[in-house]
Amino acid sequence: MAICSRWWGRATGRNTSGNDSRGIDVAVMMRNETAQGQPIEFVRMTSHAYVTYEQFGLHTPELAALGNQANERIFRRDCLEVDITVGGVPLTLYLVHFKSMGSPRNGLDGREATMPVRNAEAQAVRRIIEERFGGEAADKDVAADKRWAICGDMNDYRQRVKVAGDEFDGYRFEVVDEVQSCINVLTAGGFCENVVERRPEMNRWSFYHTRGPQERHLCQLDYILLSKGLAARNATAVPDIIRNGQPWRTIFPPGQEVERFPRAGWDRPKASDHCPVAITLDMA
Repeated sequence: MAICSRWWGRATGRNTSGNDSRGIDVAVMMRNETAQGQPIEFVRMTSHAYVTYEQFGLHTPELAALGNQANERIFRRDCLEVDITVGGVPLTLYLVHFKSMGSPRNGLDGREATMPVRNAEAQAVRRIIEERFGGEAADKDVAADKRWAICGDMNDYRQRVKVAGDEFDGYRFEVVDEVQSCINVLTAGGFCENVVERRPEMNRWSFYHTRGPQERHLCQLDYILLSKGLAARNATAVPDIIRNGQPWRTIFPPGQEVERFPRAGWDRPKASDHCPVAITLDMA
């Protein structure tokens, strides 16, 4: 079975209205069967858009300082829980789109300023999974062994590739590890695995960020996080990152250049700023 973290364009599928005032929702799109002919069946879908900081005990002074009240909803869009079966084998997908980084504010860069919101979203996703699969005690170890995946744009990264130089003298690329990331909340204790980290460090990016020559980097914002059990059963599976829809302004490390889709422009038209992440899994 193949899972993809993001799609380009529009397609018929299943979604539910989330909390974004612009109408940006998360959704799932699926075929009737896998490439191997196994049936894919939709079982149920559950929205968690209504969950508040207060309900989950996640309100903090840092969130209050950002103007987030205890009775406000945690998810900027939703955590959409989708149960399916693949060849009769159950699989649960958690579809998310976390708080964007935005612009610098209060003396902090956009990522650091909005980190408390994404941390709360990640904590809420983990709690939902632990309560769903961990039994009455919400046992994280039991939950980690079940078949589930968290997919989507999490607007955060654990690592980035800084880009320096120019096209005349040559670009230079440096891998930089980050101390803080909301991804750490989800992967802590081996609860799940960011399978994109099975790729070489320089080749994990799904997004190109630039505010001019002094601030340029490549990073992973788009994720497929497999439960510990599902990752172990697919220990050799390595995800693909589809970069053909990137605009020509995106700077690729040496050897990673791809043929752009027809009509791609310097900035527009483009498929998206983001690159889909896809992985094929054995559900046996």
